[in-house]
Amino acid sequence: MKKIMYVIAAAVVLLATGCKKEKFDPAMPSVAWESNPKFETAELTQSLDAVVTVSAPGKFQDLKLSLGLGNYNILANPYISISSNKGGSTNPILDLMGDPSCVSFAKGLGMTVGQPLKDRSEVKLDLKAMLEKILLGQVVDNNTTFSIDVRVTDQNGKMVSKTAKIHFTAAPVISWAKNETFAPVDVFAPEMDCKVDVWAPGKIEKLTVTLGEASAPFLKDYVNKRITPPSGATTGGPVIDLVADPLVQDSFKDWFPAGEGVAGKEKVTLNFGFMYGMKYDLQVSTNTFTIVVVDKNGKQTIQQLVFKRVE
Repeated sequence: MKKIMYVIAAAVVLLATGCKKEKFDPAMPSVAWESNPKFETAELTQSLDAVVTVSAPGKFQDLKLSLGLGNYNILANPYISISSNKGGSTNPILDLMGDPSCVSFAKGLGMTVGQPLKDRSEVKLDLKAMLEKILLGQVVDNNTTFSIDVRVTDQNGKMVSKTAKIHFTAAPVISWAKNETFAPVDVFAPEMDCKVDVWAPGKIEKLTVTLGEASAPFLKDYVNKRITPPSGATTGGPVIDLVADPLVQDSFKDWFPAGEGVAGKEKVTLNFGFMYGMKYDLQVSTNTFTIVVVDKNGKQTIQQLVFKRVE
């Protein structure tokens, strides 16, 4: 019986020891992401808040960012003067206290870095601003994840690091295989394939086709009869809402997908071939369709198509 009691007592002690939480040390440095406290992978969008607060109660001794940019590592090199920290096959390192080029880079984005940190115990770093500056003007592959490891050491030698991961999804693309430049089309010229592809890696949230106000009266009337009238006063031409307007799902079914055939999809095809069928009714006119696609990340792409009758 005693042996059983000893076993139970040992188990209780083990459980109590195992359940102990790590004690918070207010003197330790820390890295906090207020809008993303668990440092979950975030999507690189216009609204992303990637400001982290770096604290060092013992004052800053060292503050470095290790950038995991993959194939884009070398893009950080112009902002780094310490050769051994430059990127390539290894991740570039932004030394925000000891490298003058890195300090200048971050200062240019409105951050307090460099020697002034020696007298401070807290600083805010905008990781999104840094990443966007480095990638500015580059064509980035869809479905790319970047990592930024923030490592801080205080003047007592205490160190902590946190890694932020930011994912990139490409903005929607609108393409016309038979008319890559979207040149104006003469409806009396030989007919060509007028299928326009809409590709949204981030999934379609909104897709509209708006007819220009100056388009032929016949065409405007044709469209207006096939959409739900707007509830309030509007300006501009009629809008074909391919996600939210139930009337469009039936009235344009021979040309455009709509409703569930569009919402949440990555790719849809819009066929503007109906313009050739009504060329005799257009009179002399310039008819402009504006396609607007917005994905679930809020990224938007706009493209115009122009069909003319010149005689």
